[in-house]
Amino acid sequence: MKIRSAGCVSVIGMVCCIALGAAFAFAQDLPLVKGKRIVASVNGETITADELAQEISAIKKKGASGAKIDRKTELDVLQRLINTRLIVQEARNIGLDKLPENTMMVDSYAKEALREELAEKIMGGAKVNEREVDKIYKDAVREWKVSAVLCDKEDDAKRFEAELKTGKNFVDLAKAFQVSGRAKQIEEGIYLKPKVMDPQFRQAVSNMAVGSTSSIVRTASGFAVLRLEDVRYGENPEEQSKARQTVLERARQETLKAYNESLKTKFVTVKQDVLDGVDYEAPSPGFDALLKDTRAVAEIKGDKPVTVGELTEQLRYQFYHGLDRAIERKRLNARKGTTLDGIIHRRLFRREALRRGLDKTDSYRAKLREYEAGVLFGAFIKKVIQPDIKLTEAEVKAYYDAHAKEYSAPEMMRIRSLAFTKRGDAENVIEKLKEGAEFQWLAAHAEGQADSNAKGVWSFDGKPVMTEGLPDGIRKVIAGARAGDVRLHASGDGYFYALAIQDVIPSKPQPYEEARQTVAQRVMNDKVKKAVEDYAGKLRSASDVKVYLKG
Repeated sequence: MKIRSAGCVSVIGMVCCIALGAAFAFAQDLPLVKGKRIVASVNGETITADELAQEISAIKKKGASGAKIDRKTELDVLQRLINTRLIVQEARNIGLDKLPENTMMVDSYAKEALREELAEKIMGGAKVNEREVDKIYKDAVREWKVSAVLCDKEDDAKRFEAELKTGKNFVDLAKAFQVSGRAKQIEEGIYLKPKVMDPQFRQAVSNMAVGSTSSIVRTASGFAVLRLEDVRYGENPEEQSKARQTVLERARQETLKAYNESLKTKFVTVKQDVLDGVDYEAPSPGFDALLKDTRAVAEIKGDKPVTVGELTEQLRYQFYHGLDRAIERKRLNARKGTTLDGIIHRRLFRREALRRGLDKTDSYRAKLREYEAGVLFGAFIKKVIQPDIKLTEAEVKAYYDAHAKEYSAPEMMRIRSLAFTKRGDAENVIEKLKEGAEFQWLAAHAEGQADSNAKGVWSFDGKPVMTEGLPDGIRKVIAGARAGDVRLHASGDGYFYALAIQDVIPSKPQPYEEARQTVAQRVMNDKVKKAVEDYAGKLRSASDVKVYLKG
């Protein structure tokens, strides 16, 4: 019987940045400009210790856990920041910041970032409902103690149900039915979490009181009767943290929605008759005419009205891939109300953000500078660097030959695992698996299993995994394994694993024809990187660059 199923910078990064920035300041006598320590200046434009620390934090986040960053790495990162600053300054000097496509991108981002600044301010006042946290947490850590009997025939299950009503003990009766052959499987008082139970059993138990018995539950395996013996709640700090975060995020969104509605109530009047009268399916007046329609579909106090033309233009932008088909499917009419709400929201939030002066805050301006620098750097690469770079077939092939191992499909295995808190329990299960016991039966019955959701517990469910991506200990244990093998792994976290190897998918090289596009892009990227460094080197020789962070 299968009661269980078959199977930009983060807040932490910002904290690291502050700490690293402070470390730079104490390590050396760095200049102080506008209250911030600086590590370099490029033609009078400063690079702060916090900016360098942010880049280093991002590198550490991408790298291996616990990776050390030495002073040479810090100086290399600083050099890249200087090169980027030189390239962006050059992009401005040659007028790339005036190109319409770039100004449009920056302007669009500026509006979005300003609304986000306001949204973060509003959501910052959200409060956590502790009762909701407790409910979600208890649902996550709840365990049901269940006894069960499974019969092949519905008549046997009905007979069990009838005899149970005469006052007989559930477990004793279940054992008697198993001995007589009328029950093919029984479970005696095992604790299970709802999410690891088969859906039919979970649904039945969720509506039961402790001490009660279910009606007959029909499953793919037969006909079952369940008894709920007990309910307990474990301790799991991770689940509690997740529950709190879930409730907080819900509260943040509700706070934001309420604020948006309050602004609409205060400042907006929707012309419902006009909105209802706009029909994008009707042949007359037609879509092009509606684009020019100046009728107000919504009035906004202190601002220009939202017109039918503006609403229509926004809908055209949303459906630019297939406007005619959208009209045929009535999607435009269905979306006009939601689209109008979006226009109003953007207008109100931008206006409110400006009223609060959020466009003058350091955080907003820093975001805008960073985004604009990215746009200009990309434009410079596209218009100045890339046109002079040529790529030959011989170069691509040579790179492929030199890095053939990088373009091979890695070895993969299908593994199923059971984790235990005691070595003896794991060894016992391994012996049973070698003797031919069914894995799923052992998963449901084996004693001493660790909580699969506990911190540090690995779980394999038979899906293909790359062996090279596994922890060193597991990789060594399964090295050379073949399908059908069972291995024991003792982790440093105090867990013991029974690893059943279901299949081994060997590594194989990827043909050049298949890898060529990826290889060509890699070669091109390397050439672009080298060209940027060379160009920046020339700019640096003609620029005023000061580095205050010493080796």
